[in-house]
Amino acid sequence: MPLVSIVTPIFNAARWLEETLASVRAQTLTDWEQILVDDGSTDNSVAIVESAAREDPRFRVLRTGRNEGPSVARNIAITASCGRFIAFLDADDLWLPEKLARSVDWLTSQGYDFIYHDYRHMSHDGSRVGALIKAPEKLDWRTLHTRRGTGGCLSVVIDRERIPAFRFPPIAPYRAEDFCLWAQLIRDGHTGHRLPADLGRYRLSRKSRSANKLTGAMNAWHLYRKISGLSMPLAAFWWSQYAMSAFTLHFMARPRERRA
Repeated sequence: MPLVSIVTPIFNAARWLEETLASVRAQTLTDWEQILVDDGSTDNSVAIVESAAREDPRFRVLRTGRNEGPSVARNIAITASCGRFIAFLDADDLWLPEKLARSVDWLTSQGYDFIYHDYRHMSHDGSRVGALIKAPEKLDWRTLHTRRGTGGCLSVVIDRERIPAFRFPPIAPYRAEDFCLWAQLIRDGHTGHRLPADLGRYRLSRKSRSANKLTGAMNAWHLYRKISGLSMPLAAFWWSQYAMSAFTLHFMARPRERRA
């Protein structure tokens, strides 16, 4: 049984997959499996991951059969996973080599339920990176709403011995399945904690679900009122905090420097 199971949904990601898989192969902690769930891709994604699986049995390829969305794909991978620790890596994002080793060490040494780390945005073609995005020190109910979570699934690692049963909502409204999962974990009494290390690269794309900031702001409002059930005054206050944080993040952390 592997120590870490890596969950990766795939939909038409052939352009980036080889680099993403390479960042997993480069991990200093080698006791892992990566469960790659193709979600109805029409490009060359399946051929790329199946070729990788033939060369390295730590890669496992599953399929949804049709495009179901990232929640369904991630849940299929979670159900099929064997590792004590669950990490999330989307098909276009990257990890630095120490990501898994440092995450597992931080979880076990501190006794945390789940953790997340700092990261940087990178340009669509991967040539430029932005300023360091520091995650909040802890992810509780207030921070979830003022920061909209950790900033991306790519930084989160969960200890399944402490959180044995969790799933992404099968039909996530407002394109926020990660927010809904973190909210459920917090409701169940779990608090996330920051690993203060830069260990990931989040790819920005004009076609990504996070690209439209206006839509994101509207989604946040609906989440606060309809999913979290916040009162109008509290929702307005926390939404304003989120909007300021998102505005600052968009301009301060956008890719500028040439990638090393």
